[in-house]
Amino acid sequence: MIRLVIIENEALSRLGIKSVINQEQDFEMCGEADNGTEGMRLVEELKPDIVLLDIALPDISGLDLIYNIKTRTDSKVIVLTYHSSQDVVNSAFQNGADSYILKKMDLQLIKHAINTTYQNSSFIDPEIAKRFFRNFASGNTKIKGKRYRETLTATEAQILNLIARGFSNKEIAEKLFITVSTVKGHTSHLFSKLGVRGRVNAIIMARELGYLETETSRVS
Repeated sequence: MIRLVIIENEALSRLGIKSVINQEQDFEMCGEADNGTEGMRLVEELKPDIVLLDIALPDISGLDLIYNIKTRTDSKVIVLTYHSSQDVVNSAFQNGADSYILKKMDLQLIKHAINTTYQNSSFIDPEIAKRFFRNFASGNTKIKGKRYRETLTATEAQILNLIARGFSNKEIAEKLFITVSTVKGHTSHLFSKLGVRGRVNAIIMARELGYLETETSRVS
């Protein structure tokens, strides 16, 4: 059973999401909130497997809430929002989001994102992925003076795979027995080599270039 909490300011959106969850025998809605403060309290109290949250909240930044949830609980976070700019997507992943989908009330997309995230893999809305590839084809995502096909080192490739599995910088540091600052340094280098900015672009590009391992589940 996948236990979920919704943090969503729009009542109609919450109702639509709940209708999806209530149709699935393997999903259980255990709490909902219309603001970040109450949402954080529910997450800490109920300890859901997954939190579905919108970035646009009336009281606190949704990006800050993602960070708080990921640093204070073991819950996974799926961002469900209208915001689709690359900077916002990148910021969400940098703050610890596990998956990111757009608020289109695509019921199958929501179910797929929940199941994928529960299995410890990141899910990115196909619309965002398509836009990235369009931008990449036009050269908009390349970092000036860098070559995205420059070969990654073994450590960079290892960190890239851990990023794709949803591990935070702190978790990667603990797993590889290195410091967080060292992880950040390697991450910066691999982003530069891939010619991308942010985790979401790195995951997409790494899949395209074949850097990611076949098995993408998180391991403890």
